[in-house]
Amino acid sequence: MPEGLAAAGAAMAEPLAAAVHAIARAPAKAAAPDAGVLGGGPMGQMIAALLVAEGRTVTLADRHAERRAQAEATGAMSAERLTDHDVVFEAVGRPDAWREAVQACAPGGCVVFVGGCKAGDDASLPTRPLHYEELDLRGAFHHSPEEVDRALALLAGKALDWRALAAGPIGLEDLQEALGGGNNGPARKWVVIP
Repeated sequence: MPEGLAAAGAAMAEPLAAAVHAIARAPAKAAAPDAGVLGGGPMGQMIAALLVAEGRTVTLADRHAERRAQAEATGAMSAERLTDHDVVFEAVGRPDAWREAVQACAPGGCVVFVGGCKAGDDASLPTRPLHYEELDLRGAFHHSPEEVDRALALLAGKALDWRALAAGPIGLEDLQEALGGGNNGPARKWVVIP
């Protein structure tokens, strides 16, 4: 753990490493300078912030105004829906969001599916953009030890303000209630002190 990085900040390394991995699965900035992020939860916020730091034009779409405002605070634009992006990162994890991500991608673009759907789910995707517009579809799951090291370095170097995504701290006895509170409002990761 890098010196000077708070324990709560280091705990953000795991999801941030998954965001680092997702971006590595996408075309480089030169090939895809305009990125869309579908979903403004913690993962979508992290992906958007990292893409902005790369110098890409980034639009984050989410139905919650608070999450759109969070993305804007990191330098991204926001919208309720995405359209015609070189690369689209799906960070919701529902079959309807997978379909929406495909429809939001520009011809010849790439969709990176970051949000994992529930076991047994199937996604119905439109065939026209896949075939005639030659979209590239890629999955992104988990991370490598090197990506965790990169995430820790980013957190220590203040490339991502983890405090903007932190909620709590809370104890273990409050965790069930906190997680049962729903996904409304700003995107947050709970800091739990056992």
